[in-house]
Amino acid sequence: MLNIQLDVARVDYRRCVEVLLPQLVEHCAAKTAPNETDRFLTGLGAEAVPAACALLDEMDTDDRDSMVVWLVSVHEERMRNSANRRLAELFGAGVVRVGHFAAIDRPLSRLALLAEQVDIDYAALLRSPVVSDGIERIGSEYGILKSAAKLAVQMGTHLSGESLEKQGLLLLNSPKIKRRLMEALQDAVRQAGLDVELESVTAERATAILLPQSTTGPIPGAFEERMMRKLADKAAALRNGA
Repeated sequence: MLNIQLDVARVDYRRCVEVLLPQLVEHCAAKTAPNETDRFLTGLGAEAVPAACALLDEMDTDDRDSMVVWLVSVHEERMRNSANRRLAELFGAGVVRVGHFAAIDRPLSRLALLAEQVDIDYAALLRSPVVSDGIERIGSEYGILKSAAKLAVQMGTHLSGESLEKQGLLLLNSPKIKRRLMEALQDAVRQAGLDVELESVTAERATAILLPQSTTGPIPGAFEERMMRKLADKAAALRNGA
């Protein structure tokens, strides 16, 4: 299996909150056995989005990224399904499938997204129209890559599983196909409500499978604390007739 890492160049934090947070509040309100966080968000109700947007102005980039990590974790299924639909459109049904989707907050660095446990039908991938077209569009400066890719397609199912994986990785990381892959996944996460601009994409062998993040865990400490403080300030202002 593979992992596909997506480096993020820009995040529209406000838009992410405006789209993803209301759906989360509705989900929390519908639970029959809510936890403390569920009850907190349900209590906020319609005030959740304006409170969170107000908090964005007070947060540094690391805190904002922590909030995005949390929103992605609670909407993991939505992100994964959107990615798989778009990948099916690009490569064909069942050719490339993501098993888990996550966001990674890297201190002192940019946010990254990670499509994990990516299962690939390599023989089908080599036969897919987007790969054939991508090979033809590989420029002369990548002559060796182009020759290797053409050979892989010609050999097809005659290659061993390990050889197929190597050729599949080679193709997914080739300039033209990598660009199409990044465009597809950026479109997928935006359709799911995550407004980001991607900078790069890298496919690599999975050295370890990360466990899915809990979708019932607490809001990151800074986010929860500041949201509750903002809500308390707002309630006090309303009591004073402000």
